Amino acid sequence: MMTALVSSLLEVPAEPGDLKLARVAAIKKFIRKNYRNRALAVDEVVAYSFLSRRALYYLFEEEEFQVSGYIRALRTLEALELLSNANPWKRSLTDIANASGFTSLPAMRRAVRESTGIALRDVQENPEVLRIRAAELRKLIGL
Repeated sequence: MMTALVSSLLEVPAEPGDLKLARVAAIKKFIRKNYRNRALAVDEVVAYSFLSRRALYYLFEEEEFQVSGYIRALRTLEALELLSNANPWKRSLTDIANASGFTSLPAMRRAVRESTGIALRDVQENPEVLRIRAAELRKLIGL
């Protein structure tokens, strides 16, 4: 009965042994819905999950990314996809950073460099690298 209750509250199907996985899935779903919000940080995820910060980090210890890393990876992926957009009306880098949820352009530059190993200006000049790095990041995130 407890499993059914928790499963319905988390909006994720769960078996008795899978409550941890269901909890992680629900938190990731929340993050995916809200990562474009510049105010989203670990504290907002803590409030959503009704866990302490320590319990939240413990919950994510076996995941590819911790909570803040997952948020940053989603934002970086969004930025890479916006940068690779073939639209002739290119958006400014600041607009892309804001649309991706980054607090500033330098934060986006750092995230892109750490994720791709390439500076943002070099990434922009090579759309093939953008697609390859975005696909690699998408796979790491599990999308």
